[in-house]
Amino acid sequence: MNHAAVAEAGREYLAYLRRLGNPVDRDAMRQYHKVAREYLGIRAGTLTSQAETWSVGRSESEILGVADYLWSSNVFEAMLSAGRLLELKRLTNPIAIWTRLDRYKEALDSWAVSDVFAHVAFRVLAACPAYLDEMEKNWLTHPCFWVRRVCLVYTLYTVKPPHSPERSLSWAARIVDEREWFIQKAIGWYLRELSKHDPAPVRRFLDQYGARMKPFAVREGSKYLEKGWPHGKNGRNNAAEVPMPSPIVRTRQDSGG
Repeated sequence: MNHAAVAEAGREYLAYLRRLGNPVDRDAMRQYHKVAREYLGIRAGTLTSQAETWSVGRSESEILGVADYLWSSNVFEAMLSAGRLLELKRLTNPIAIWTRLDRYKEALDSWAVSDVFAHVAFRVLAACPAYLDEMEKNWLTHPCFWVRRVCLVYTLYTVKPPHSPERSLSWAARIVDEREWFIQKAIGWYLRELSKHDPAPVRRFLDQYGARMKPFAVREGSKYLEKGWPHGKNGRNNAAEVPMPSPIVRTRQDSGG
């Protein structure tokens, strides 16, 4: 499919999204996300079903091209729709998907437009672990903290066997001294999820680095440890409770890092 045809398909997709918009939800989303871009007011479930419905009968190259168009639009729901399209199981070229994740990372500026790619990143990185080398070299050292943050978010699949969490834990150790809230939240969140499957490395990490983490991140990471950390405390001895929305993707409650 030629470039002009893909661009036309992208314009039609965005026009359809605009027709789905809800002014009430649009204003609420703008206030909630606090990033200066256009919002349409479309719920996440609608974006998912639209991606599935629209993609039926489309070629992989057209789907990828329209994802590029939507991502570049700087319209919130269109950017999320790019993630929904890349997540489609019918896309079978991990190189093409990774190329886009690597390019899109330069525009990451909030948790929502970052985390929408989490599940497709799980799939690509699990299938092509060599990309972890590229992530360590170019993402973990990136000047934008949102890109450094997703090194942990996009490798959350490693908390479950048969994957190893050691590489992600080493990345967490490299950024543990960063004071940015979203970085600390991502570290705590990775530890929390890992503790559900293998608490021993979480305890070791907290023993070594817990004093350098923000107290809320320690609480998050130790939330499911039996008897807490330090023993019996769950880290609550250091600071008052801080509201801690969880950083993955799907709901407003699960926002932030």
